[in-house]
Parts: sequence; C-alpha cells; structure tokens
Amino acid sequence: MKKVLILTSLCGLLAACGTAEEEANEESGAVGVDEINMEQLEAEIKAPESLDPGDKAELKVLVTQGEEVVDDASEVLFEIWEAGSKEESDMIEAELPGEEGWYSVAYDFENEAVYHIQPHTTARGMHVMPVHDIVVGEPSEDEVEEAEETDHADDMNNHDHNHEGNNNNDDDHEHSHNDHSHEESGDHDHPLHEGMDIAWNTSEELPVDEPAVISIDVTWEEEAWENGDVRLEVWQHGDEQRTWLDTEETEAGTYEKETALEESGIHHVMVHLEDDEVHEHVQYEFKAVDEDE
Repeated sequence: MKKVLILTSLCGLLAACGTAEEEANEESGAVGVDEINMEQLEAEIKAPESLDPGDKAELKVLVTQGEEVVDDASEVLFEIWEAGSKEESDMIEAELPGEEGWYSVAYDFENEAVYHIQPHTTARGMHVMPVHDIVVGEPSEDEVEEAEETDHADDMNNHDHNHEGNNNNDDDHEHSHNDHSHEESGDHDHPLHEGMDIAWNTSEELPVDEPAVISIDVTWEEEAWENGDVRLEVWQHGDEQRTWLDTEETEAGTYEKETALEESGIHHVMVHLEDDEVHEHVQYEFKAVDEDE
C-alpha cells in the first residue's frame, strides 16, 4: 500500500510540475522546441505578366513558412527596375503587418521595357528575394533576350538569407571572419561555394561625414581570390534607393571602398562577388555613428 501511495504521490507531483511549467511558459511567452516552426520561409509573387506603358499595377507577395502564413514580417521591400538598369532601381516598402500573409505595393510602369520585380522579404530570422518579370509594351527581342541572359544572373533569384542572431556588441567593434560569423552579421542561410571564404574587416561602427573604408578579404581554396568583380549594395531600412559602390582590389584578395556616410543608424551591405566561375552574395551590416549627437 505504501508503494502505491508513493507512486501516486510522484505522479501527482510530476503532473503538478508539468502544469506549473506550462503556466510559466504561457506567462513568459516561452515556446517549446516542438512548437518552433523550422520550415523554410517562402515568398510567392502575384503580379501581371504584361502591361501597357503607363499602366499602374498592384504587386503582391504571399509569405509562408510551411503551411503557416506569415503576417508578422519585419520588412518587405519591393525592388523594381528596368532590365539592364538595376543601379537605378526603385525601392518601395510594403505596409506592415501583412494581412493573411499578403504584402502589396502599387507601381506605375511608364516605359516600354522588361521590368524585374523583387520583393526583399525579411521575417522570422530569414530573408527571401524571388524575382518576377513584367513585359511592358512591346520591347524588342534583343531587350527581352538581354533581360533573360544578363539580369537574371544578377537577380539572385530564389536565394535565401538567414538573419538569425544579429548581435551588435558595442564593446567589440572588430571581428575576424570566425568571430564575426555569418549568422551574426545577417548572412545567407545557403552556403557559399565550398571553395570560397569571406572575412569582413570593417568595424561595426563607422563615423558619419568622415572618410570610412569598407573592406573584405576573399579566399578561394585557401588562396587569395584575385581579379574579382566586387560591388557593394548599401541601404538603410526604408530606403527607396540603393547605393552601389565598386570596390578596388588593394592587394591580392582584399577589396575595399572608401565612402562618406551621410546619415547615422544601421546600414545594410549586400556584397556581390562575381567572376567567370562564381556569383555569390553575402550580407553584413554596420552602424554609422554621428559623434555630435
């Protein structure tokens, strides 16, 4: 009888502990491991295939994670540009939150050209950026072919980025490649080419209105990656325009660009790396600081 009583007491104690833990989790907002959605973030574009010059169209993207709609995205920016003119792209921010996972903007398609639509979507520590084409009017066959052959190599269509654990530690401004990991800096969740490695040499804080250098070291199969085309795409949250900077290879495998930052705050940098064999991209960020503020 005593054994039965002891077992009964233990069962009751375990049940009480379980109930208390569940109540504590509910109060604190904690989520159990089994409840975390580990599915990949996906973005499905809904937009016209063709338009007439001067038409205004609604551009929509449905964001999902597995079977769950994502209505809590932290940022959805529609980048729109004419084929061959990505440097002059427009950035339009969708309103948040997204109703039932849908995020939308309106845009006037004025010129007869092939337009590329790319919603940069950030949610739940991930980033996706698919691309959709809209043919406006009747552009020449050469323009259409050029759009297909050149721009899509640069679109990064279906490339995903992982933004897990952005950690801006004000007490530690310099990081090696290992210390300033891709997870910390907002890098992609698909791996770089197995032969490529990138070290971000730029301080996490750069001064406003003073010359500042953005620098990376790139290796290929443990040797300096030389004669690459490295461009920096720089923007701040909510920017409608991106700033494109061409780097200079100052020594073998080291690519740098001196620039002057005009506004304080967090800046995002997408590093584009390309040669005859490779096209990769990786995202970092830094903080511009105005010492007078």
